[in-house]
Amino acid sequence: MEKIEKTDEVKETLEMNVNVSYSNTVNFERYNRDCTNVMGNEKAVRFTKIVENAMFNSILTMVERYESEPPVHYIWSGIKKGTFGYVYGPAKSGKTILCENLGMSIAAKIPEFLGMEINSYGIESVLFISMEEFWQNRTDRNKKQLTLIDINDREKFNYNVVNEMFPLSMDNEKSWQDLQSVIVDSKADFVIIDSLTRLTSDEVEKSKVGSDISRRLKSLTYDLNITMLVVHHSSKITDTSLDLAHLAGSRVVGQEADFILGVNRLSNGRRYFKEVATRYKQENELVTPFVIDDNLWLNGQASVEETQVFGAVDHRENPSNERMVFDSVKRLSKKSGEIKTSEVLADLEGKIGKTVI
Repeated sequence: MEKIEKTDEVKETLEMNVNVSYSNTVNFERYNRDCTNVMGNEKAVRFTKIVENAMFNSILTMVERYESEPPVHYIWSGIKKGTFGYVYGPAKSGKTILCENLGMSIAAKIPEFLGMEINSYGIESVLFISMEEFWQNRTDRNKKQLTLIDINDREKFNYNVVNEMFPLSMDNEKSWQDLQSVIVDSKADFVIIDSLTRLTSDEVEKSKVGSDISRRLKSLTYDLNITMLVVHHSSKITDTSLDLAHLAGSRVVGQEADFILGVNRLSNGRRYFKEVATRYKQENELVTPFVIDDNLWLNGQASVEETQVFGAVDHRENPSNERMVFDSVKRLSKKSGEIKTSEVLADLEGKIGKTVI
């Protein structure tokens, strides 16, 4: 166990407030615990830094500290609460729509997305920072997506988006201050930024540029105690499996990431999601194919080996309406026990359209 000298400040802090006798050295854990009990955690941390100053602890101490704090859970896929990472892929693969769907699902406390569980515990507000589109075009898409979400309480659906007052690119210190301010002001716990290339006027693939931006974003994530997902593009790929090397600037950009998620679109029209690299869990060896419906929502299909999505596609199959049909059956079942196909079709009249490929 570490020991700390019993300075006058320790004496004043502990002996005047805690009915405990200490020897000439004070056990660090006991001191910190007693300070917390007397003064609250903020002051305890301040006093601890004054008298401890060490940048290391024994592994046993760190294990005790880990066990004393609440476990950190995964929000979705490889995204652990409080971490920073990327979703990347080629142009028009569905990266932005995936992030919008995920953010709305988290805000609406929907329990799953693309067949994977969502744990939104501790996430009270989601912020989408879009610098790729004018607000009207983005909102037109978001309006369609919202038709699929049952929002019972508008006050509790905290999915926020930046407006035209937010800069479309960041090339100076003030824009970085604006970024931090909008995150703080929105009280966001989960932040999505679209996209990385808008955070600099230089080429993000350059070693120093990519490294500096990634480190700054990661520091912002930790300093504000948020989870951050950043949209990025891949190098030019055609009908190629997703791997870390395809992340643009991967050597330096990916180094700071706690997770790297991929979205791909093939020449046969298929799209799929893949856990490319995750720091804290084993990546899923399977990928999740998906289609995008008329309401610009991703509908996942059964997970398969990545090589399986490169074959020919039967476009007669359209699983994109599965969720709407399921919700319709749930609604109708509350009215009567027996449900006819004609009733489901009538309930969904005008809502079912062609799959977007």
